[in-house]
Amino acid sequence: MMGWLLIIDGGATKTACALVHAESGEIKYTTSTSGSNYQAIGAASATEILQALLVNVQDFLQQQNYSNIAVATFAMAGIDSPKDHEIVSAIIHSAISALQLKIDTLLIENDAQATLLGVTAGQAGALLIAGTGAIAYAFDGTQVVRAGGWGHRAGDEGSGYWLGQEVIRAIFRMEDGRGEQTILKNAVYDHLRIQDVTELATWLFHPSYTNAQLAKMGAFLADAVTKKDSCAIQISTRAAHELVLLACAVLKKVDYQGEAFSLYCNGGAIKHNPFIFKIFSQEMKSMHPQIEVSLCQHQPIYYLMEQTKRAYDSL
Repeated sequence: MMGWLLIIDGGATKTACALVHAESGEIKYTTSTSGSNYQAIGAASATEILQALLVNVQDFLQQQNYSNIAVATFAMAGIDSPKDHEIVSAIIHSAISALQLKIDTLLIENDAQATLLGVTAGQAGALLIAGTGAIAYAFDGTQVVRAGGWGHRAGDEGSGYWLGQEVIRAIFRMEDGRGEQTILKNAVYDHLRIQDVTELATWLFHPSYTNAQLAKMGAFLADAVTKKDSCAIQISTRAAHELVLLACAVLKKVDYQGEAFSLYCNGGAIKHNPFIFKIFSQEMKSMHPQIEVSLCQHQPIYYLMEQTKRAYDSL
């Protein structure tokens, strides 16, 4: 009897889920919920989010002729060390044990590393992700290495969070008279439905504030850049430079020697700001002419599906 492939992409902002026919590779069910990075929301909240998601999965499977999950991939943000893997594994097992899901093979991986192996189909290549956070992975055919992804307190330069932070800082500087005028102020104020800088400060330090909310402020840069806003151009240019440093760091770790090599880019901070991607690509090509820089054409969960299907086929 044919089984299912379960793919969970647990990011900092969103947790996506898909159920795929193990043999045909056909997607039969998808859903999503809020972010499940335990480092950001705590283990208890991450467990609740995953358990609620799996309840929906279970409900769907109970309506099918077969409910066996052959391979389940949990690609989770926040797995940055063996200790993190241990904690996330406990979270996942706790969420699963509360239900009646039968999983033959369970894979628990860092979301970015799993996406890298998915997008490169297991071949050598690199992946830069500039989403809420910023991280780069590279695979030389033998080992996987990483750079960045240490969280907003450590840096995450060039990420959505970093962009949002720079936008907010620019507004405070403008309102104080310490910085230049920028149309970013109007975009942010309209979005938050506020009138002045004191309300902005209240929002920033409100108990309901989240890093994901601040990351959304960076989305206003792309439009401001097209309108020639100097401040937006400066922030976006700095972001591109920081992402170049990140990509070059991970290439150095695989001892890149100038051969043909694929570098994929994903995440809203770089995919939704053409100016950042343009500057990033130009700088990378200038430094490493043989590197092919491209944007991922699909959501990360698509590449995780491909990786999970290969894991199933190898069983």
